[in-house]
Amino acid sequence: MSIFTQLVLTLFFIIFVTVVCVGIGWLIQKQLIPFRTAIAFNRWQLTFIKVWVQVALVVGVIFPIILLFVFWNDALSRQFLLLYLLAVVIQLITEATFSRWLCPSIVVFIGSVYTLFRIMQVWAGMHLLIYPQPWLTLFWLIFLYWVANLIMLVFMAFPSIILINATDHQNLETTLDARDVTELAKEKE
Repeated sequence: MSIFTQLVLTLFFIIFVTVVCVGIGWLIQKQLIPFRTAIAFNRWQLTFIKVWVQVALVVGVIFPIILLFVFWNDALSRQFLLLYLLAVVIQLITEATFSRWLCPSIVVFIGSVYTLFRIMQVWAGMHLLIYPQPWLTLFWLIFLYWVANLIMLVFMAFPSIILINATDHQNLETTLDARDVTELAKEKE
């Protein structure tokens, strides 16, 4: 795949995901779909996430920056790593912005979609060239981290935002009813 194709694919992905996440975030914020606006982690999960984010910083950002410096003279590797880091930066900006603007739980959706994209990116990047063994090992570590991140999102993050039982649905309906009453009161004023 040419670098131009990779750039177009990355930019299209970023635009598409941004639009979709705005829609999902709006639906969650308005409580029109059965997801919590906040992430309901217990104490253990919160501790785990704090460590996981630090690991993500090292494996998902610092290691690729090291690879960028090591392979700076190789145009294909440099372009791949720059596109990878561009997607990481846009993801972080999107998560920070949308979690404040829409709702905190939107980061689970953003993180999941970007993680899938990143898995595809790293897989393609590992096949661009033949890398010396220590650097190939680092690529594999990055790849395996993102696979583990996707597993964590599916089995820990998503369950913490999904409204699954009758009480959750009842709370959603009560919130919707309360919002309707509030909106009616505003209309009367």
